[in-house]
Amino acid sequence: MVAVGNCATYGGIPAAHPNPAGAVQTSDVVSGVPVINIPACPMNPDNFVGTMLYYTMTGNWPALDPQLRPTWAFGTLIHDNCPRRDHFDAGEFVDQWGDSAAQVNFCLYKMGCKGPQTYNNCPSIGYNDNTSWPIRAGHGCIGCSQPQFWDELAFERTITSQAEGPGIFGLGVENSADKIGAGLLAAAGVGIAIHAIATGASRLQARRHHTADGGPDETPPPTREAAP
Repeated sequence: MVAVGNCATYGGIPAAHPNPAGAVQTSDVVSGVPVINIPACPMNPDNFVGTMLYYTMTGNWPALDPQLRPTWAFGTLIHDNCPRRDHFDAGEFVDQWGDSAAQVNFCLYKMGCKGPQTYNNCPSIGYNDNTSWPIRAGHGCIGCSQPQFWDELAFERTITSQAEGPGIFGLGVENSADKIGAGLLAAAGVGIAIHAIATGASRLQARRHHTADGGPDETPPPTREAAP
């Protein structure tokens, strides 16, 4: 059985709190039948057609992730391939809708984009023959291919929990945004320090080796080098 759209795959908006109808996901109500989930709200037809073509051409269903999604379509985070990722890494964020940063397509993380928590191939295939998709259109991802997205992800604020993974420099993805610039600067400083220590140790070892062989200790003292 192939469940399409977030409502069929994970209960979607009908299952959101307080869920008065008791809506559940398809895999909870069928037994003895394998279920493949093609989530998102709306589902991208390319992901459905691609999954069916895979079966038609190979006779096998594609590999699935723990959420029963085909890994070929849902195997990477939107964050990993986002066209605004360079701005995230540089600490360049939109702080208010319509500000100067928004006008030059800076990262939407501070505006609540859930790309770091959402698995989907939107950056590569878009919607409507790759005409556009939310981030390209100027709004952050709301996580519509994730379970319980309406309660947990679909709001315009960042998530401060580090539960989603180690993130960058071990800060947690959600905790990294404000610290990314400082983290990159610190990493550069550590690299310079390691280079200096390694250079000094190498020269000291050379001096000791030369002296142990009976030669005069003519190795000049290490000089201060300009940082690369």
